[in-house]
Amino acid sequence: MALFQSLTTFFRRHKRKLLFASAASISIYFLVNQFVIKRFLKFQNALKQELFVKEQIRRRFIQTQTDCYLTILALLPVLTKPVFSYLPTETITAALKKKKNPNREMSDSLTTENLIAYTEDPTSSQNLEMLQFLNKSKVELWHDLKIKSITRMLALIYSTSGLLLLTRLQLNILARKSYLELAIAMAGGSVVAKSADSFTYFVEQSYLSLSWWLLHHGWLRMTDTLDALVEKKFKDINPKMELSVETFRQILLDINTEALAPGNSELFLHLIFPVEYNTLIDTVMNTNPELVNELDNKDSDLVKLINETNFIISNDFTRDVYAALIQSGVDTLCDNILHVLNANGDTTRVSKLATFLAQLSIQSTVISDPHGYGEDGEVTGNSFMTNINDVPELDEFSASIYSNFE
Repeated sequence: MALFQSLTTFFRRHKRKLLFASAASISIYFLVNQFVIKRFLKFQNALKQELFVKEQIRRRFIQTQTDCYLTILALLPVLTKPVFSYLPTETITAALKKKKNPNREMSDSLTTENLIAYTEDPTSSQNLEMLQFLNKSKVELWHDLKIKSITRMLALIYSTSGLLLLTRLQLNILARKSYLELAIAMAGGSVVAKSADSFTYFVEQSYLSLSWWLLHHGWLRMTDTLDALVEKKFKDINPKMELSVETFRQILLDINTEALAPGNSELFLHLIFPVEYNTLIDTVMNTNPELVNELDNKDSDLVKLINETNFIISNDFTRDVYAALIQSGVDTLCDNILHVLNANGDTTRVSKLATFLAQLSIQSTVISDPHGYGEDGEVTGNSFMTNINDVPELDEFSASIYSNFE
């Protein structure tokens, strides 16, 4: 009872202080609570915004890579058709068949009369080409077929890999502008508008058109270089010699090793993009001659794009990525050949080189087909381009370009 009276007396004596303290405590509680809640909600919203922007960036990156692949498929006929014309292995095969047929219609000898007759006929270019091959012996024809078949397959792998590498490089550089704007927005900043004539659609298209160099000249120089290496590696292997698929694969990889060795690889990389000034001038004059004066302006957007591309092309990492793409192409080739041999009941994995040459003709058609059709007529896709496009190093290469901004 005494304790209760003491407490009552205490509360009466300090009533105002206690009420003030209580009110202050409650106010502080609500203020802190509201502050914490608001900060939490703000943080939550910021986190959602950041995740949204990152997801948008991820989707744009994936879409850019898809656009690259579709661009390659569209350009395949432009790239591969001249390779087939330059290395007409089917014509050599036809010439060999005529050599075996004693009742062939065309003469074995390349006479002046024959040349004049076929030259005057505008539809006879293939026949004239056939006459030139028929003037050779069977041994010479087999040698030509061997070298040209292997060279053509490698030229297709090297040039398509180079075109894919260049397209990934170019489109990711251009897509980075959108990435930069999103990154600034994610950081809460504002994007500074560029002048109306900067980074225009025309400049972008002009930059992309620089692939003209590879499509019209680069592939040819690649082919001639590969031809010499194929001659060196296969000169002592005759068509009747038996090889395993793995031995054939290893010889091709040896060619790749020599072609892309430090000191040599620059040749192929310079054939992918017009790195040298004279080749750049030639390319621009054949694509967008009105921009040729821009090349002397170091501050122009086109020159900045070209300089960055040159820097990336000359990088060791780019050479390693290119080598990985080519190896994927060689592996796909050998796996496809092995699959055919197994399907034909040959489980020994060993066949005559002549068998490999026949398959090279088929596989050259496969890598050149933008769509790819199965035996039932259904679209199956281009196994070469699918596998090359899925090389992990290529995505790493693209991501490094796409996210590299100041």
